[in-house]
Amino acid sequence: MDDEISLWEVLAVLLRRRGTIVLTTIAVTALAVAATLIRAEEFTTEAAFRPQGSEVSGSQLMALASQFGVSVPGGGEEASPAFYAELLRSREILSRAATRSYDIDGVGTVLLRDLLEIEEDTEALRDAATIEWLREEAVSVATGRETGTVTVSVTTEWPDLSKAIADELLAEVALFNLNTRQSQAAAERAFIEERVQEAEEDLEAAEEELRIFLEANRQWQDSPLLTFRQQALQREVTLRSSVLTTLVQSYEQARISEVRDTPVITVLQDPFFPPGPDERRLVLSAALGIVLGGMMGIVLAFVVEAWRRPSEGDPAKQDFQQTWEGLKRSIPFVGSRA
Repeated sequence: MDDEISLWEVLAVLLRRRGTIVLTTIAVTALAVAATLIRAEEFTTEAAFRPQGSEVSGSQLMALASQFGVSVPGGGEEASPAFYAELLRSREILSRAATRSYDIDGVGTVLLRDLLEIEEDTEALRDAATIEWLREEAVSVATGRETGTVTVSVTTEWPDLSKAIADELLAEVALFNLNTRQSQAAAERAFIEERVQEAEEDLEAAEEELRIFLEANRQWQDSPLLTFRQQALQREVTLRSSVLTTLVQSYEQARISEVRDTPVITVLQDPFFPPGPDERRLVLSAALGIVLGGMMGIVLAFVVEAWRRPSEGDPAKQDFQQTWEGLKRSIPFVGSRA
């Protein structure tokens, strides 16, 4: 069992190379803290909203359509918060925020791609890089399943830019949602318009049948069979009239919804001007530096120990040294110097 590594041998290596471990840990921690300190300040703003329920299709129309086996488009279903989270990170929304200009205090009115100093061969590539920067670095989205809210956070090096981008994203989501609702309402209006025409024809047919019956049977009250027939025809007329009334009401509602330009998202928190830069989290950076530096120091300690250990009686080390020397001789200029 000579190949087994003893715990005491490991501890001995750590004690002998404690200086290497400590110095490596200090160096990595210092680098982590320095990187945190020299990093540019960032400013974060947040906004939250909740989509409003659709009011295009009334419950009466849905119930009536289901009786006839007809599915009304839209159905009043509301997209989930996850949908809006993906929407906020989509190219459709981010492209408008990426290609517009912003008024930055101390800088002036400038395009976002120019402010970020993005260099690409074409304007299209610059816009694509700006969109990618927004998606990967500046914009983050969180959703609340229980409350149905969507929270968007924007982080940049300029406080007024963070707020302006958040305002733009909310405006684009509201516009996208509004256009979607209006398109849905237009489709429903066209559908209901066809149903209104059919309902008018059905009502006229039922009324005509009742008129013909009454003209042919002026004394229908004296016959139980004719009375039953008259009541059936009258019920048909009443039903068709009710259907037409409901469809006309829904048609007018769809026409109103088609041109309605009121907001269809409820803003729970407007984007605010960041009061100060984000916390740098020096303690977290130092802790990560200590952990990472300690791990690197331990690995380096064992590497140094193995390298300085005598090679006599260690075939593995002798083979490594021979391979290393052969590699150096095969490299131009390096092998000649060796």
